[in-house]
Amino acid sequence: MLGGSPCTNWSIAKLNNRETSASGEGWELFRNYLIAKEKFQPDYFLYENVASASKAIKEEISKCLEVPLLTINSALVSALNRNRIYGTNIESVQQSADRGIYVKDILDDEPVEERYYFTEKTEQSLQKILKRSQERGLGFRSGIITDLNNSKFLNLDANYYKGPDGKRSMFEINGRRRMATPQEAEKLQTLPVGYTEGVSSTQRFRGLGNGWTAEVIIHILSYMNIPQDEKLIVLSMYDGIATGRYCLDKMGFKNITYYAYEIDKYAIQIAQKNYPDIIQCGDAFQVRNDNWSIMKRVA
Repeated sequence: MLGGSPCTNWSIAKLNNRETSASGEGWELFRNYLIAKEKFQPDYFLYENVASASKAIKEEISKCLEVPLLTINSALVSALNRNRIYGTNIESVQQSADRGIYVKDILDDEPVEERYYFTEKTEQSLQKILKRSQERGLGFRSGIITDLNNSKFLNLDANYYKGPDGKRSMFEINGRRRMATPQEAEKLQTLPVGYTEGVSSTQRFRGLGNGWTAEVIIHILSYMNIPQDEKLIVLSMYDGIATGRYCLDKMGFKNITYYAYEIDKYAIQIAQKNYPDIIQCGDAFQVRNDNWSIMKRVA
């Protein structure tokens, strides 16, 4: 069983009404995962969320899942600085070795379209964000990446959700500033180039920002004691763009029945383009029905 409930209410990037206790909308989304786990009774489970969730929330997640939480930064396996917590009953998971991947390693080889470069208007917008960030005492954590050889891309999410906190990353190459392209964002999440093709650039960025860093998930799942030819029945809560399905496929598992709960039509479109055999089940809140079972749902 895989999943990472939406983190919007728990992230430190949420400036107003951030939830810091085990209650509210964010907690109800997590409870869907917990209810499904209790009913589905998986041999293995993996849960993910933001490391910036409050201490109280993380302690309660750990208590409910009955496992300690791991903290793993995608920077170990990618050019993306993305700190996340993982709760899993997969035993003896260790930190990955640092693969030494930096921004220079994910830059597009082909010429980049002009629309990704900063214009005078976007520069002015950037200055307003900087000022607003400073006024709120937040600082500009991500900033402009000029040392491509030794830098990591910071905060993929906020790069595409242009909030007021100023936590956006961009490159400066040959004196010109630009944002990442969809292909570069795919590489930051260690997915194949073209994985999110078929929807608008905005939706590609959104799906990638909400998704997992594939190589982190592969690293964790590699500690499972499952033969590659074994039949897998997988339940994915808040499946997004089906990164979990991609990870299992890359690991060599071929005999997979994969049930996905997701409501974002663009994420589903990306998932189905790559894996037409995914069984889409709809809204995760269905798991609260008294007679819910994944088998009954599909039948």
